[in-house]
Amino acid sequence: MRLSGRALGSMLLAAVLLTSEPPSASTAGASEGEIRAVVGEFAAVLAASPEARAAGLRALLAQRLDVATLTERVCGDPVRRSLQSYERVLPRREVNRLAERYLARLSRAVQQRLLDDVDAGLAAYQVRAVEIGQVQAESDRAIAELALLAAGRPIDARAELVRHDGTWKLVELTMGGQRLEDRYRAVVMPAADRQLSPPVLEAMLLRRPYIVLDDFADTEPGHLPLDWGLWRDKDRGKPVPYRVAVEDGQPYLAAADSGYSVILGKFAHWDPREYPIMTWCWRAHALPVGGDESRDDSNDSAAGVYVIFSQNWLGVPKQLKYVWSTTVPAGTVGRRNLPFRPWFFVLESGEQNLGRWVFEQVDLAEHHDLKLGGRLPDRTIGLGLLTDANSTGTRAAADYADLRAWTRAAQQQGQITDYCDCRNSTLRSPGRGSH
Repeated sequence: MRLSGRALGSMLLAAVLLTSEPPSASTAGASEGEIRAVVGEFAAVLAASPEARAAGLRALLAQRLDVATLTERVCGDPVRRSLQSYERVLPRREVNRLAERYLARLSRAVQQRLLDDVDAGLAAYQVRAVEIGQVQAESDRAIAELALLAAGRPIDARAELVRHDGTWKLVELTMGGQRLEDRYRAVVMPAADRQLSPPVLEAMLLRRPYIVLDDFADTEPGHLPLDWGLWRDKDRGKPVPYRVAVEDGQPYLAAADSGYSVILGKFAHWDPREYPIMTWCWRAHALPVGGDESRDDSNDSAAGVYVIFSQNWLGVPKQLKYVWSTTVPAGTVGRRNLPFRPWFFVLESGEQNLGRWVFEQVDLAEHHDLKLGGRLPDRTIGLGLLTDANSTGTRAAADYADLRAWTRAAQQQGQITDYCDCRNSTLRSPGRGSH
């Protein structure tokens, strides 16, 4: 018997509640009265109002699920395989730290997916009774056989629990021959098999129409994000003028340059055929005087976002660059007359929006077809950011936030809206807290 996601949510919830008095060496032989009390507690929660019931069940699930262990089982190997690109540029300990950071974020996604399944299960199934059968308990691990009467038929389940710091938590649940771990692994495996980046796994677990390519939320203010670094060899040894900052509780990456021109890059592997629409927030504070992206002697931008799609046979990246220009009019598409220079698209120009967060939306598939040609790859290489003023010898400063990639359906259905304007405030002076 295969269970739907809604049924799985209901069954999981029942198992968690049944173990609110967890089985162990001392409780495996608990009296029938104690078991009935636990079942009665479950029944009481289900009998509460929908609002109180949902809140109570969510709290119990958050308390009794070992989400870190479940996430490691589901996402551990896919995350580490997806980070193989970083093994060429980071020490092993840094790659391990990066994996831990991504797994911590994915733990929140796994927990949210479970909570969503619980809500769906409660809406679709009525649990009439719960029985607990044989319990096999050791000092730090227990297996409990369960029977749950839902939708008029009993469903057998098996819960695996472990003890952490004296508290029993659920790490696995099997119902109708289907393990929880296997169910969620099936969700992420299409992306894992292609070694797509962890943000893609997060989007699939949360069933979102967009990937959070980066929101800088997992980096302490004042530091450089762990998965961003110098993209070009010639930038090594230069000061890195990028740091995460927070304003009104919202993180962003602040950048300022007065002569070094350092490109910051990260590996970002997603399928631009599936997620061809890219959006982000940016805010310019200082425009490089006379900056003109089409000229070699003044090729500076207050802000620039690169998307690296692939490489040619010489190893030269096939990329597009989106810029906030000082002088080149918005809507201009151009390229410097030198080998291997990227095509640039001017999205903002001049001082009209200086000091304000601006929302950008671009069609990567359309622009790739327009200027790079050939078949759009099914796996990108990475992203780059550049705020520079070296050619003009002046100063450039800008902030970047919340980079996302969306499905075409999300665009067509009007799901993409300006999520940047909430960062603006008439009470905030331009640039406050940025540099």
